[in-house]
Amino acid sequence: MFLTFRLHRWRVLVSSLLAAAAICFVTIGFSQRAAPAEEAPVVCAVMYHGLVEDTAHQNQYMIDPQYFEQDLQYLTANGYHTIVVQDLLDYFDKGTPLPDKPVMLTFDDGYYNNYVYAYPLLQKYHCRAVLSPIGAEAVKAAQEERKNPNYSQCDWQELNEMVQSGCIELQNHTYALHRLDQGRQGAGMKKGEDTQSYRQLLQEDLQQFNQVMQEQTGQIPTCFTCPYGEKNEEMLSVIRAMGFRAMLDCEEKPNVLTSEEDLYHIHRYLRPNEGTAEAFFARMGLSD
Repeated sequence: MFLTFRLHRWRVLVSSLLAAAAICFVTIGFSQRAAPAEEAPVVCAVMYHGLVEDTAHQNQYMIDPQYFEQDLQYLTANGYHTIVVQDLLDYFDKGTPLPDKPVMLTFDDGYYNNYVYAYPLLQKYHCRAVLSPIGAEAVKAAQEERKNPNYSQCDWQELNEMVQSGCIELQNHTYALHRLDQGRQGAGMKKGEDTQSYRQLLQEDLQQFNQVMQEQTGQIPTCFTCPYGEKNEEMLSVIRAMGFRAMLDCEEKPNVLTSEEDLYHIHRYLRPNEGTAEAFFARMGLSD
């Protein structure tokens, strides 16, 4: 009888271990879902900031609107399709195929000139883009009586209009951390900063942006766009814990989407204020 009892306990123990292993396997498989396609898709992303006609205000971040229009003309003429972050999430979550020749167009900071120049051009060419405004600047912009495309920011009413049009997807670019402040670069970590203090600062700022965006648009961002491209492991840990599904950085290389983890490292090419669209996209590995 004692032997029978020990054998029973042994069977229970083995069954429990096998069940735990199965749960662990399923959990890991779910959190690191691989690309549903046999061959992992490659997505190139472009980073813009502002579009200004005044040549005195043009620089590496503020480019002539004609270059953006030329980019859209090139992409549409050569069979490329613009996608947003939600398309990437649907690809992994639902197995929704990405369109042929996908390209992601992104705008950082939320300048008013995005509303004046980029928004009408996106509508004209039936394209979409990801726009990442600075939350506090969008709030302050509502108090500006007369806006100037050279330096003003979009307010939340303008941002919401673009969202409702279907051609703009909004994402989080911090509420008030997009600055160089006493050793801190954007949302990065200061040298020697206490880890817990940094995590709390970052979480509170991003949550404030999320709350304002939800109040103004009814939507919650799914992606974090790094100011100045500054990123670190603590940042990645915080945004994962907060439910963000992706992150945009400033490294210039293509994105090979082998698993969901790759969405936390979406690289982007900065569009310069010179050169043809053909030459720029050729540098990204895109051709007609």
